[in-house]
Amino acid sequence: MGQLETARKNGIALFPVLHATDHMRCELPMLLGEIPGAGVYYHTIFDRDKLAYEAEPNNLKTFFLLDGVLEIRNCTGIHRLREKAVYTADPDQELTITGIGCSHYLEIQWALTDTARKQLDEQKTKLPFVQQYDECEQYRETFKSQKTISRSIIDHHFLPGFCMGSNEAYGPDRVEPHAHPLLDQFFFSFRDNDVNLLIDDNIQPLEGNTLIHIPLGSNHGVEIPEGKKMHYLWIDFMTDSKWLEYLDEVHIKTGVKERFDEDNRITK
Repeated sequence: MGQLETARKNGIALFPVLHATDHMRCELPMLLGEIPGAGVYYHTIFDRDKLAYEAEPNNLKTFFLLDGVLEIRNCTGIHRLREKAVYTADPDQELTITGIGCSHYLEIQWALTDTARKQLDEQKTKLPFVQQYDECEQYRETFKSQKTISRSIIDHHFLPGFCMGSNEAYGPDRVEPHAHPLLDQFFFSFRDNDVNLLIDDNIQPLEGNTLIHIPLGSNHGVEIPEGKKMHYLWIDFMTDSKWLEYLDEVHIKTGVKERFDEDNRITK
């Protein structure tokens, strides 16, 4: 049984991106309405394609470049992103995205409440925020093995109610089941991901290029079989500010930048 059929059986929301999207310009809405206030879109654009985005003061937009090269222009300048990179837009500014060759990226939207918008203004958060994947701060968690590299792509203190990061490891390995009942979460798997998620009493395959909603409050973990890889983005929407303290506690910053060598071993 494939991942989509298993998800239907398990009652889990899952959206696989088909390989056909590699060869056609597209904007795919994925699991809209699954997490209140959140929206995720998958884009394929080609060389010199342009997409224009209007200013939306109460809507945060974060773009994650999966592969290729993008040029993002707003009223203050131009940023050139290479695989893999993140860009969080200033909600008060228009922007234009231009493809350099064929590129694939995620657009993640998060509706700001009046309180969240006020918090963003009071924090004087400097936007746009731009960062390459290999420059992200890394952290560890007690329910993951020492064979895992975890990255904080957007820190949980930076934007109101939103953060994202990634987990990467080679099998055999395991992320022990854990729960966070006030933290609503998507996973988006990179192409090389091929694991089994453990969600409550269910085993859910998660292949590459797939968005899945981890049911709110569920006990969830990951099994990575021998010869397989775990590599996915976690995209978190905080339903309560208490989870800032929780993430402060469980995300143990390492202060180093690690990577996997050609033998799949961690090296600095």
